[in-house]
Amino acid sequence: MASIKFFVRSKTSAAQIYIRFTLGFRNEFQSKTGLTVNSADWSKTGFPRQNTTENKKTSAKLKGLETYILENYNNDFSKGVIFSKDWLSEKINTFFNRIDIQEDDSVFLIYLKNFIEFKESISGYTACTIRKLKNLQDRFQQYQKKKKKIFLIQDINAKVLIDFKNFLVVECSLMETTAVRFVKNLKTVIFDAETNGKHINHQVRGFSTGTTNTEYKVFLSFDELENIKSIQTLNTDWDIAKDWLIVGCYMGQRVSDLLRMSKRMIYTKTDSDGNSFRFLEITQQKTNEKVIIPLHGEVETILKKYNGDFPPTFANHPDSNATLFNRHIKKVCELAGIDEMIRGKVYNEEKKKNEIVETEKCNLVSSHVCRRSFATNFYGNKMFTTPQIMAITGHKTETMFLNYIGKTADDWAMQTAKTFKEIQMKKLS
Repeated sequence: MASIKFFVRSKTSAAQIYIRFTLGFRNEFQSKTGLTVNSADWSKTGFPRQNTTENKKTSAKLKGLETYILENYNNDFSKGVIFSKDWLSEKINTFFNRIDIQEDDSVFLIYLKNFIEFKESISGYTACTIRKLKNLQDRFQQYQKKKKKIFLIQDINAKVLIDFKNFLVVECSLMETTAVRFVKNLKTVIFDAETNGKHINHQVRGFSTGTTNTEYKVFLSFDELENIKSIQTLNTDWDIAKDWLIVGCYMGQRVSDLLRMSKRMIYTKTDSDGNSFRFLEITQQKTNEKVIIPLHGEVETILKKYNGDFPPTFANHPDSNATLFNRHIKKVCELAGIDEMIRGKVYNEEKKKNEIVETEKCNLVSSHVCRRSFATNFYGNKMFTTPQIMAITGHKTETMFLNYIGKTADDWAMQTAKTFKEIQMKKLS
């Protein structure tokens, strides 16, 4: 004979209500009902006292659950079903119409897991993109654990986005710009869910995550590159790093693409006037986009130094190679007198996080200075259009490009004002 008893274990204002399902001697199962009650209101009858509206509602739910489980027991007993704690939990969840968080992709983390698996299965997404999504997965799991809540996609509104961003900054000690990128990636996943028929909160669409376009855009000017070219050192690694740095600032690529360049990627093309030009064709690892880069004279000079090829690399593994390149070019810039005091991001070994500090420019130089220097230097040259430069850097939109080099509406206005003045001066002359 099956019987049901409800009970509480703690003496708190929000005590969890448990169910004990007994099927004879030594054959009983216990589970949480998911309902809570003030333990002071729990009576010996196995139900809450009927002293508040909330307690009356809770009692009605428990009685309904009791009836439902006993009815299902009778039905399943005749079918020879084996009863267990899992059977009991399943009936509780079904009665309260609760989701199975292991399967229902209306749960944000379940959708994100499926989203990552799908991206991994197709060739159009790089390891970098997958890594960002998995980082988001880890951070949001931490956030859920702190909030003690499973978030559905439709639960994520402006308040949650702000709270998640603050959690990343305060609890995880991430920089503001890094936290903004996490929130942007989260929104990307939510919008993907919407395209697949999921209901999302209307506040997400109008929510501004802030900007990662900080004032700390480090690049090397043409004059600084001339100073770097002129240094002489007896350290072979520094010499090689100097050459790669010059090449990088005239090729406009990320370090993951720069340090794998070889003469096999170079070809010659002749125009209709019979003039020959040399180009390098490479598929960017991060975006999987093919870019074609004309070889600048400065690059050709360095290629001649290495018998038509690029400088040697520092290590066999790409990550180690990039790490050593980053380390060496700081020294190269120090030797070249790149010591202007500026504010920028420096890693604090004690705190294990990046901080914004004022320091010499050489300390802020990293491999990314190559791509940004190319974009910034040639953007300021009227002989080149923005689309020409973007075709080499691989930026998809002009907005992304200008954000990358740190240009604002004021910069646009000043550039236009100068052009107006030049036109006016030509009319007067």
